[in-house]
Amino acid sequence: MDRDHSIDAFRGLAILGMVFFTVTLRLSSNLPEILRHNVWGTVHFGDFILPMFLFASGLSLAYYLQKREKEKKFILRSVVLRFGKLVLIGVALSIFSAYGFLEMDEVMLSAILFIVCVGLSKLNWKIIMGIIFVINLSYIALIQLDMISIFIGHYLGGYPAALYYLPVMLTGLVIGKGIISKGFWCNINKTVFWTTFIFFLLFLIYIPLNKMTVTPSFIMLSILFSYIIFAATYTIVANKIHLKRLEYLGQKPIRYWLMMYLFFLIPLWFYVKFFKQNFPFNLQWYLAVMLSLVIIIILYAISRVIDYITISN
Repeated sequence: MDRDHSIDAFRGLAILGMVFFTVTLRLSSNLPEILRHNVWGTVHFGDFILPMFLFASGLSLAYYLQKREKEKKFILRSVVLRFGKLVLIGVALSIFSAYGFLEMDEVMLSAILFIVCVGLSKLNWKIIMGIIFVINLSYIALIQLDMISIFIGHYLGGYPAALYYLPVMLTGLVIGKGIISKGFWCNINKTVFWTTFIFFLLFLIYIPLNKMTVTPSFIMLSILFSYIIFAATYTIVANKIHLKRLEYLGQKPIRYWLMMYLFFLIPLWFYVKFFKQNFPFNLQWYLAVMLSLVIIIILYAISRVIDYITISN
């Protein structure tokens, strides 16, 4: 089965959201509630964008593995190269993206989850759902041992948080494999959705929603949110409605993320250090939104120029 265009469009939507919310958060300290995220003890729309990207990465991973098995390529070499590339980018950006050298940012988190999901990819979907349930249960142990503080003071909760983000990409992988074998609306995918919904209700009773400490209830709700948005995207694409620009971004998400730092956020970081300013700036929220949208358009244009030059050469 060829690459699924709905997955590319969905991942493109996720990377757009990540760029938008990352930039606005640095430009304004006066954001309205709908534009805020990463706020302790609360949940906002923006909090679900990173899980959307991880879910999309799991979907894409299913196709990545299937393609290499079909072509009978030496998959270990390909996996190691992809993992190494993500790690290098994560390390290089960490001081700017995660506010500390070698801290875990979005790219490093993706790298860690990628390599773990590859290792678990051969397991039956029921076993994977069992692993997700055990991961959630282990969170209760953290609460009982008063160890929630391990997430505090680190961007995205630090490296320990990777374990609790793992269910997002794993579920995306299961859904992706279901699409390849039996189609999106197959019984396996429906069962996975309702199992996740039950997990969400079970853990919500005991553990409130909180992105900052990666609670199981937040992660399960993130999976449900991602599934619903992807189902809508899948339906749109299935009805022959073209989302070419989103598909393009979805095929090059790490490039888009890297360009955001190279062309905007890293220069902005040096400006702040040189002139002894602080993040976030105090722009009015509507100016921050407008600038973010302009930056998104500029990055898209730069990416197209890069492709044009590459193809021409």
